[in-house]
Amino acid sequence: MERYTYEITFTRLDGQPDEIQQHTSEELARECFRLFDEPDSAEMYSKIELSRHDWETGMDEILETMTF
Repeated sequence: MERYTYEITFTRLDGQPDEIQQHTSEELARECFRLFDEPDSAEMYSKIELSRHDWETGMDEILETMTF
């Protein structure tokens, strides 16, 4: 099992539950995160957050946040 899991959390404007994408590669997670750095994202989301979960320590760390 990988030590880290990277999550992209999409906080929706319509009140529906957050959408979450999980990745085991930081490079891929950051690439996917950057795809949403555009004006259209503000029509669906209030915030998009990239975080890392460390399975050895159980700690979560926010790496980047986009707030619309």
